[in-house]
Amino acid sequence: MKFLFILTHIEEAWAKAPSGERERVYPHCRALERELKTRGTLVHSGRLRPRSEAKTLRNLANGTRKLVDGTYTDTEEVMGGYYVLECASIDEALEWAKRMPNYGHGSIEVRPFWE
Repeated sequence: MKFLFILTHIEEAWAKAPSGERERVYPHCRALERELKTRGTLVHSGRLRPRSEAKTLRNLANGTRKLVDGTYTDTEEVMGGYYVLECASIDEALEWAKRMPNYGHGSIEVRPFWE
């Protein structure tokens, strides 16, 4: 069963984080990805560029669309990256989520794909 892990963070907080915090998080991410690849669990992952580079096409009630700058919601917390993992169950997926780095803000949403 495939699961999407949506990693969110607050870009401004990460930008202001001490360099030691980044030096702690990035190696942890790389080590976790190596383990996921070795076990054959990782399907795909990606880190997203800042929300300032995003564009959103909004569907309006009158059937038209509007192109706007930025992410799809007006919130401080934005999607920063994702993983797609092949896991036997939601419980296994949540165990992997618990091992992902946490630098004091943001969240990890775990959602199964329809198969």
